Amino acid sequence: MKTILLTGLDGSGKSTLLSKISQKFNDVEVILLPHIDISKLHDDEKLKKTAIFINDLSKQADVSKVPQLKAIALFSSMLLYKKIFSEIDKTKTIIVERHPLIDTSVYAKFYAEKLFPGSISDEVLNEIDIKFPEEIKYIIELLPKGYQSENNVSSKTIVEFIYKYFHTEKKDGIANLQDLFGVNLPDKIYFLRAKPEILFERIKTRKVLEAHENVEVFRKLDAVYSDIFIELKTKQANLVEEIDANEISNLNTFFDNLNF
Repeated sequence: MKTILLTGLDGSGKSTLLSKISQKFNDVEVILLPHIDISKLHDDEKLKKTAIFINDLSKQADVSKVPQLKAIALFSSMLLYKKIFSEIDKTKTIIVERHPLIDTSVYAKFYAEKLFPGSISDEVLNEIDIKFPEEIKYIIELLPKGYQSENNVSSKTIVEFIYKYFHTEKKDGIANLQDLFGVNLPDKIYFLRAKPEILFERIKTRKVLEAHENVEVFRKLDAVYSDIFIELKTKQANLVEEIDANEISNLNTFFDNLNF
């Protein structure tokens, strides 16, 4: 079994490539994050219900333009990765759209600081708790013991965890994330990279843009990716391969040369 990460900022071509890969290669399984493919989940009903909740919360965040809700959905999906991975056919090559040990650190640079105390009203959090108590409990049980609240199973616990762990304590290095998520690095990373201006030009006509989808934030996130990959390359020279995504023709060439 081999695990491959195909990552990059919005507009870089991930979704198109993953769709083409799924159609062309029978011996490949795709894990989508943060928008989880529910059809991949067969045996764990609680996992499936929680994944549906996360997907719905992510959509709600985009429509209502509340980045704090997006943060909850994004980081919760990363917490579910290990569980999702356990349900995938391990005889196949696993291709991941975003990975807990790489992309969590990147998006934490934008979203974590937005979850400061009081950033989401108690009314909004209470509504989530009332509608989705089992799903919230499932996510909280995936947090480190020291961050769990024994007497209060609430979405506020998740909010406080994200803010404290990533923003206050700055535990966003790969070693910290391995402790948190209990997973290994992918065997190979393909990073689809394009200029922020080009990426935004591709997505600006979408009906709903996510909070991080603007040129300024793209520049910031791209720099974080660069720092992570520079560090990784010093340890594993061939782990990361950067793909020029400025032109669609480059992505087509990359796809044509893929072989699993």
